[in-house]
Amino acid sequence: MKKKSLISRCRLGLGVALRYWWGHAASLKATKRIYSKAWPGEKTGDQYSVTIKISPNGSLYRVTQSYYVNGTYRNENTWLASYGWHSNGHLISLGRTCYLIFDPLQKLLYLEDFPDEGERTVDIYKQV
Repeated sequence: MKKKSLISRCRLGLGVALRYWWGHAASLKATKRIYSKAWPGEKTGDQYSVTIKISPNGSLYRVTQSYYVNGTYRNENTWLASYGWHSNGHLISLGRTCYLIFDPLQKLLYLEDFPDEGERTVDIYKQV
């Protein structure tokens, strides 16, 4: 009886470890994608969009956030981030207070920003 219980516990532990690894593998794969968010302008009727591209930069990642108005490039922000292994796969910015949280199943990216002044914002980007 105890052997069966020990074997089932080992299988359960292995299952948890595999799910953890598969979740991180999916998040690491999601870093290779491009994400976009678009919305119409309220007053001018212009079409605004923002894209986020993530590229490896040694042991860190370079995050590039590009802004467009009516498909015309306007400006971009770039920062470095490190990959967080705890709980879920996410990027933690260096020198800023923001997180990029991946949702590989729904193909979404959440950008959570904590500015020094002002309110916390969460923007949702869809995978292109």
